[in-house]
Amino acid sequence: MCGVVALRSFVAGAALQDRAERALAALARRGPDAQGLWCTDQPAPTVLGHRRLSIIDLSSAATQPMRCPDTGNVVVFNGEIYNFLELRAELEGLGHRFRTDSDTEVILHGWRAWGEGFFPRCNGMWAVVLLEQETGDLVYCRDRLGVKPLYLHHDGRHLVLGSEIRAIAAALGGHPAPNPGAIFDFLVAGLSDHCGETFYEGIQAVPPGWLYRVSPAGRTTRRSYHRWPAPGEVPPLDAGAVRALLQDATRLRLRSDVPSVTLLSGGLDSSILTHIGLHAGAAPRTCFGGAFTYGYRDGAHAGFDEVEAAAASMAGWGHSDRHHVHRAHAVPGADELLALAQAQEEPFCTPSILASFRMYRTIRDAGYKVVLNGEGADELFGGYVRLYLALAARSALHGLRLPTLARLLAGGAVDPRLLLNRLAWDLPARPLGALLRRQRPSVASMSAALWHAQAPRLQALRADRRGDAQARLRADVLATNLPMVLRMTDRNSMHAGVEVRAPFLDYRLVERALATPAHRRMGDYHGKALLREAFSADLPARIVGQRKSTGFGHAEQFLVDRMPLQDILASLPQGLGDFLDLPRLRRELAGGRAHSTLWFAVSVALWYGSVYA
Repeated sequence: MCGVVALRSFVAGAALQDRAERALAALARRGPDAQGLWCTDQPAPTVLGHRRLSIIDLSSAATQPMRCPDTGNVVVFNGEIYNFLELRAELEGLGHRFRTDSDTEVILHGWRAWGEGFFPRCNGMWAVVLLEQETGDLVYCRDRLGVKPLYLHHDGRHLVLGSEIRAIAAALGGHPAPNPGAIFDFLVAGLSDHCGETFYEGIQAVPPGWLYRVSPAGRTTRRSYHRWPAPGEVPPLDAGAVRALLQDATRLRLRSDVPSVTLLSGGLDSSILTHIGLHAGAAPRTCFGGAFTYGYRDGAHAGFDEVEAAAASMAGWGHSDRHHVHRAHAVPGADELLALAQAQEEPFCTPSILASFRMYRTIRDAGYKVVLNGEGADELFGGYVRLYLALAARSALHGLRLPTLARLLAGGAVDPRLLLNRLAWDLPARPLGALLRRQRPSVASMSAALWHAQAPRLQALRADRRGDAQARLRADVLATNLPMVLRMTDRNSMHAGVEVRAPFLDYRLVERALATPAHRRMGDYHGKALLREAFSADLPARIVGQRKSTGFGHAEQFLVDRMPLQDILASLPQGLGDFLDLPRLRRELAGGRAHSTLWFAVSVALWYGSVYA
């Protein structure tokens, strides 16, 4: 787990090393354990750089950039290949010999043996950049879901790749201008990371599941190395398959040469992972250190505190001594808010991520580098049950399945206000836009200039919001919700020098989940029915039977109007007025009881101020 940069020039006489060193310095927090740089002028000026967070093979032999002595190929790599031991054994059977115990070397040998056929064999998370000596091509790709980030700037003269936008900005000499389209989508729907765009002009996210080649002359080719199956193309999940796949996914993600821990709330997902970790035994290269739980110091927020529930689980499993608790004030100070905005480097859709920002620092201070969490469980198994059941109710209404609609409404499973919200997206674009400008504070706080210039984008947002529950779950995994969550988690964790692993995002489990009907995965108003069924014998009945827990940072997302924002908003760069109506935003905040979407506008303001001040 690390930070990578790569630069290639297509003009004569380019000096890249100084730019690469600045880019690497911007990633220092991602890799505090070592730094490396590899430069060549042939066949084109190219630099590969790496900041290392040592987790697999802690020796200096595993330092990157790593070069293959047989082929001359050079690689930098951010992430983990969880099945590297199995791949290594296969490669050794083909005659390959290894000099390290790292998964990085497995990439070099795997590329030598299988070329572009290597990455489909991998189970992991990765952003890889490889210089192929034979062709001179610069090859780069991300894992199937884009768990690990990789950003790109290519202006025809130079190519710059980096694990974070700040590395590219350092190489360029500053952040590019804001991207108005990304700001519009975020203010309207809270969406980011959903279409390959970033909040900066000219910087894109490398698409997950694709492999790119850039020739010495600058010609780019790409191909998909993974396709997500449609329903019917692979067997759907049942409880037994969920249990077996998740147990194996967790076993693989516990592989580490440093101890790992879990983030434990009082809910289902983290309890499953913690239970598996506690029963991992003496598996090769595995050391499970316990669980960390987040709580509140303020008595007023006791209803959101899950410390007691998590502690009861750890005590019931006989491991209270391996339970660590961190308590914080729900309302942050201005300095902490600004630090979070700087770490994220782009707007983020909820202030609840303040909790994980705090937790990863606490975990690193306690001496741990690896955390397992439950990312992906909500999207795969219908954890956002109120949203998904509202979509089911809308579909019933559209199909005139009135008994189904009546059952959903009468049973309390569907919030009528949320159903009306979903129905609003069925309106034509013009009346929908008028309604959003009137009723949604984040849209009302958008500048008139931005609204009129970007209004055509509303059609795409409207189309995205009109799918049924099955389509919504698939889109939330592959396009909308999950990519956004992964970006926020990566920035928060790597800011503290902590690697996050997500067993629910094992591609084998995701493939089967996408082929399983939404109602089977989700079930009734509890949500996650298939997951509950799979692990009902392992967990206390209170966990299996409860609705979705409040989770990390639940209190923070309801306290926007109590945060110290007015002073921050009073001293923002003038250019922000191109995107936000700041007087309107200040009035919305001063009114009290802030609407949940108001945070979108606040986050844009915090981001803009942290980057362009």
